[in-house]
Amino acid sequence: MEVVVCVKLAYDETQIPIEGDKLLLEKAPVKVSDIDKNAIEEAVRIKEKFGGSVTVISVVTGPYDETILNEALAMGADKAFIVEGIGGTNPARTAKAIAEVIRKMGIKYDLILCGEGSSDQYSCAVAPMLAEYLSIPSITFAGKLEIEGNVIRGERLLETGYELVETELPAVVSVTSEINEPRIPSVLQIMKAGKKEKISVKSSDLNLEAPNVDLVEVKAYVRERLRKKFEGNLEPALREVISVLREKGVIS
Repeated sequence: MEVVVCVKLAYDETQIPIEGDKLLLEKAPVKVSDIDKNAIEEAVRIKEKFGGSVTVISVVTGPYDETILNEALAMGADKAFIVEGIGGTNPARTAKAIAEVIRKMGIKYDLILCGEGSSDQYSCAVAPMLAEYLSIPSITFAGKLEIEGNVIRGERLLETGYELVETELPAVVSVTSEINEPRIPSVLQIMKAGKKEKISVKSSDLNLEAPNVDLVEVKAYVRERLRKKFEGNLEPALREVISVLREKGVIS
């Protein structure tokens, strides 16, 4: 079973500095997107069960440190393809880049796995777009997968319940965090991962024509507090509190 995993290097949302309502993304470290780790884990489990290989493809759209991908390789992936030079936050262009790398580099695949959405932008658009570019079926939001012969079954986690769907391989599948618990590679595995093959692909060598999607601005949620102090006896103070709450539309 030849499995390809799409991995995004996302901003670490727990360490993004904030200045007023501005997110200082240029000062935030990057990491392997959390849900993509679930996709890597599922790919490695499939390899362990059926044999074959796991190939990671990462399209770099922001700050990049090659060593961060060592975590994905240490978890059990065999090699990685890295596409640099693609700026912005356009999921259509990201999906097109992955499809073009697969075609240009002759990457064989029976299954392509993605996280349901990246832990920073969470557009949930790359997987179905990639399936469209490759003209193969897709299953999204899978919390459980079963493979039998040339058929893959996915249990989709929806707001209203569960949906069981199946399709023939090859296919693109996006997984949720409920599908597994990603393994934590040892220091030795991470060190060995540094010797695994990482192949860089120039974005200028790819056909990246895609619909334009521009992210204009990202603002932090800022909660403004009234900071009003009520003094005096209890009953008059309560009446004043109620009056202010009504004025602000909190109560009617």
